[in-house]
Amino acid sequence: MGASPGSVQVLIIEDNPGDAELIALALADSVRPRFRISRAATLAKGLEHLRGGGATDVVLLDLSLPDAVGEGTVTRMRAAAPDLPIVIMTGYDDAEFADRMVALGAQDYLVKGNATGPMIWRAIRYAITRMQHAIEREALVKDLRASVEMKNKMFGVLAHDLRNPVGAICGYAEFIEIVEEAHLTERMKTSLQAIHDSAIYMNDLIGDVLALAVADAGEVTLMRQRIDLGAVARKAVAINAAAAEKKRVRLVVEAPPVWIAGDAVKLEQVLNNLIGNAVKFSKANDVVTVSAAADGAGARLSVADQGAGISPAAMAHLFKPFVKGEMGTAGERSNGLGLYICLRIVEAHGGGIDVASEPGQGSTFTVILPNAPAAR
Repeated sequence: MGASPGSVQVLIIEDNPGDAELIALALADSVRPRFRISRAATLAKGLEHLRGGGATDVVLLDLSLPDAVGEGTVTRMRAAAPDLPIVIMTGYDDAEFADRMVALGAQDYLVKGNATGPMIWRAIRYAITRMQHAIEREALVKDLRASVEMKNKMFGVLAHDLRNPVGAICGYAEFIEIVEEAHLTERMKTSLQAIHDSAIYMNDLIGDVLALAVADAGEVTLMRQRIDLGAVARKAVAINAAAAEKKRVRLVVEAPPVWIAGDAVKLEQVLNNLIGNAVKFSKANDVVTVSAAADGAGARLSVADQGAGISPAAMAHLFKPFVKGEMGTAGERSNGLGLYICLRIVEAHGGGIDVASEPGQGSTFTVILPNAPAAR
């Protein structure tokens, strides 16, 4: 920056001595700030001045030099001095041209022959201020990203470390219920069931927090390969069969072979969540239908239930994280993360999720997937 308080170091890169002298004279009229001028007739000489440690606060850069012309002049200067304010000097008074130069990295521009002393001073001050704001904004964004990354890592560590003790609680509750069954009163059995159910809920929540931390730490990583969505659907139905049977909900699968490029494990995670929700909001003797079908160049996975449906108010926040939904028909709780994670996974596949629901008429969640190339 400036060598002395109240001074601004200006590097003029201009091959026309007359134009350079006019700018220097205009800047010499300023008392506050005092402009101190360095000159270079080529881009190479200007870059040499910067590399040599020449004090510079702002560059006035001609676009037509013996060794650089047009947009390349700006990009080369910006690459050499990423944090240095640049004011373009050109013969073109064109707003579209000015926008293009700013997009390339300049902070402002001056039209040769029309620029008065005050105009030049204003452009220099504006360029310096704009660059300072850009640097501060970039530093703030960097700090925010680091903060979010640290938060996600902490989520992951906490969730991972909580899984073992929660799993132990669930296991010991089951062990006591089995081994001491003959000696348990009804109140003891109810208490053990509450411990067991709470531990399962906590374990599911921990799994979702782990998935959330991974998803929010960056892009969802997919292991794409050629998979049969019908097989994925049938496996997900088998995994959820016990929970459905416990509520006397019938699971029906309509899944012929449907081949697509995708991540089978993550799509199974999506289906497990959607089927689990469908069972959660279903009553005894209701039917939940899981289907897979080809759809043009892609495919669809659908989970349809006959449950209570979704209210318009709940629909508006359906895929937002940490928004608690209604309790299931047997009092099952929701942690408000499952659908958000599902959407992140599906969007990573380049797809989306459609929801059709009417209160009292059930709901249908449809995962729409394009057929992207499989990994080689």
